[in-house]
Amino acid sequence: MAQNQGSEATTDAPFPLSRSLPDRFARGWLRPAFLATSPSPSRSPSRSPSTSLFVVLAFLLLLLLLPVPPVRGLCTAPLRVGAMRAAGRPTAALRRSPRAAKRGLSASPGKTDPPRVRPVPITPSPKRPRRRGTAFSETTIPAPGPVENHELELTTRMLASIRPEQGFVDLGVPPVELRPSNTLTNGQCFHWRVVHPEKAGPAAPTASASAWGTHDAKEWVGVLRLPLFGAHESAVVVVRELPETTLYRPLVVTRGGDLGRGTEPGLEGELHRALAEYFQLGVPLEGLYEEWSEACPRLSVIAGCLPGVRILQQDPWECLASFICSSNNNIPRITKILASIRREYGRPLLRIPSESGSEYCWLYSFPSLEELSARATEKDLRETCGMGYRAGYILETMKLLGDDARGGEAYLHQTLRHDTTDPGEVQDLLCEFRGVGRKVADCVALFSLNQDDAVPVDTHVWNIAIRDYDPEGVLRTTVRSLTASNYKKVGEVFRGRFPNRAGWAHSLLFVAELPSFRGLLPDDLANEMETFQKEEKARKKEEREQTKTKAKLKTKQKPA
Repeated sequence: MAQNQGSEATTDAPFPLSRSLPDRFARGWLRPAFLATSPSPSRSPSRSPSTSLFVVLAFLLLLLLLPVPPVRGLCTAPLRVGAMRAAGRPTAALRRSPRAAKRGLSASPGKTDPPRVRPVPITPSPKRPRRRGTAFSETTIPAPGPVENHELELTTRMLASIRPEQGFVDLGVPPVELRPSNTLTNGQCFHWRVVHPEKAGPAAPTASASAWGTHDAKEWVGVLRLPLFGAHESAVVVVRELPETTLYRPLVVTRGGDLGRGTEPGLEGELHRALAEYFQLGVPLEGLYEEWSEACPRLSVIAGCLPGVRILQQDPWECLASFICSSNNNIPRITKILASIRREYGRPLLRIPSESGSEYCWLYSFPSLEELSARATEKDLRETCGMGYRAGYILETMKLLGDDARGGEAYLHQTLRHDTTDPGEVQDLLCEFRGVGRKVADCVALFSLNQDDAVPVDTHVWNIAIRDYDPEGVLRTTVRSLTASNYKKVGEVFRGRFPNRAGWAHSLLFVAELPSFRGLLPDDLANEMETFQKEEKARKKEEREQTKTKAKLKTKQKPA
């Protein structure tokens, strides 16, 4: 009881010095008046608000009167700084300690008040007159760099600027033996690009007559896979047709897969030999033309209009891949697909800038079997390269060709080109690959595997056989579709008429049927071809209508 009274007496004391300052705040002795309006549960309810206000004022007065310099300076510094600034006196003395003030030193050695800097008025610069026709008067937009254009139109001047020290070399063949304008553009290969002639001026025509006065092109550039120094190398070659001969100029030749400088010892002779094999210049074409003309008067007329049509000896792997892409396709689209394959999976060989320098294009090698198998996917071939459903064909073919039983490209070069001589056997072996039918097999055999008697048969060749070599109408009445037996029957018609290199003779007749070459023929022969083509279309349309009518009658006659 006495203890409680002592505690109560101690609590009521205005300044119990035995307690610390935090304890005073905790007990509410120094609470401001606006917080003391409602009594706290820990305080006595008899304390009035005036008492608390008195306590707060007394505490503030005590702080001002205490002889502690930091406390006094803390409380009076704002007032002193304001008074000194109003009087225009420096305020650095406020930052000095008492001892430093007596010695005239600053509290921070080496530091003094910075001099007062008067603001300098900013005058606006005079406006520069804006140039008319320009959006920006101060900034110049840099010109854009050259842009890659895959379909850049090549000209002779563009190619002449590449390796100008390398001149043209004469193949030494007369026009009756080789005409590139009749050989490189007839659909047997897809790796040549037309080089347009130089334009004399803005009003000059975009096309010029070739050596025979009919074609627009007389120069081409191509990327070939050639056997050089015992290996398969890539070469960028320009071919130019002249009235009396054919020239070529190498731009890039690889050696061991790397880009060569074109100055390797023996390269000129090796390249000349490889190009002679590519064009099969060892086969005398003039004598064959005479022999075929005796067997067919119609071919005699065509031979006089289309001289120098040769069968090329292409790389077997590139030829096989190219004609897998040719199924149900046309020549421009086949060329575009193969260009995409070279661009995606081949090696860049030559950069050709345009004459203005604003564009350029690259020439790429055709990928080998190993390169294409390692990188190609069905999605990329189908979408990026535009192969469509043929993408699965080429993948299955690569897998089958690269197995242990065949051993890759060597199977095409050795087994099918040199070891097998029967055209029927070569056709059967090629048909084992996915996407290779009888026609594609004969195209690959004729254009790359030395099978000179292979005759690729399609609708055009079938029509030629019916029109020119079936006077009794046996083929017209018995051959309704190109089954395996009918395909062989049509091929035997050509092999019986042209026993010496029937595939070459067939190609000459096929080229004459193409619309781009029909203008070279006499008018009566061209009109006859066009009339026969219209009659065949009408006849086949009538046959289809008859087939549909018969099918409807059979459906109606069936019992319900």
